[in-house]
Amino acid sequence: MTTTTGGVLNAVRPLWRDRGIPDWVVAYVFMAPAAVIFLGLITYPLIDGFATAFTDRGIAARGNFIGFGNFVTLMNDPIYVRALFNSFALTAGAVTAKFVIGLTAAIILHQKIPFRGIFRALIFLPWAVPGLIAGLSWKWLYDETAGVLGYLALALHIVDRPVYFLSDPNVAMFSIGIAMVWHGLPFFIMMFLAGLSSISGDLYEAAAIDGAGPFRRFWNVTLPQLREIIVITVMLSSIWTFNSFHMVFILTGGGPAMKTQILPTLAYDYGITRSQLGLGSSVIVSVIPVFVVVIYFLTRRMLRERVA
Repeated sequence: MTTTTGGVLNAVRPLWRDRGIPDWVVAYVFMAPAAVIFLGLITYPLIDGFATAFTDRGIAARGNFIGFGNFVTLMNDPIYVRALFNSFALTAGAVTAKFVIGLTAAIILHQKIPFRGIFRALIFLPWAVPGLIAGLSWKWLYDETAGVLGYLALALHIVDRPVYFLSDPNVAMFSIGIAMVWHGLPFFIMMFLAGLSSISGDLYEAAAIDGAGPFRRFWNVTLPQLREIIVITVMLSSIWTFNSFHMVFILTGGGPAMKTQILPTLAYDYGITRSQLGLGSSVIVSVIPVFVVVIYFLTRRMLRERVA
């Protein structure tokens, strides 16, 4: 692939060199469309969101600069405190479950087991399902009158009364977590399978010769070799899970009684439902520094280990 691309570039390079155009100018020309898209779809909305967080802007209203007024309002808002706690708790629980189940499934699927190809194909299906469809599917499964899960729980005598998966404050967040784990688990399995495939079998043979059992081989060979992939996978999944909007919005809408409200749905509620775009933007901006610090230290650690 690289050889073919290089041959094409070498063939067309005289077209601009004959006209005295430097290579770096041509490089910027080819990069320009991607840069325009990046600036238009990512950079501008990000900057606008930051600016809006410091105003009392509403829908179809420019608003005025109010400094840190929105953030002061949030700090005194018990709903924001609840949403902040729910976001971190849901992210920690879902990512931990995806990591443990994903690593276990990847190790099993890495072995030579019957129908391994079929199992690999089936286990990646949830990741191919669009988030909206996944949320609606789980809402049907959790339905209190016609849901499959509630019917099976009663039929198998697991419970003696209907389970209110989405309306019971003590169960709703757990139900959302299960749906999120199901939808994001294939990403972990795929990443860990790729990492396991890159580990040399000689390392396991050397460890076995030294008398290491399965657990020690896993602890001293598998985990160290997967360290970089684990960091990247957990970091990306944490960001995606924390910012996930569709699952909570579709399943509970932040209810019952705001018990499952998370920051993305709270930002939607403030910004769109209540037409307080400034307050809604400040909800998201308030936690961006946390992710910047986490990403900085994780990336710095990865680079330091790679250099070492």
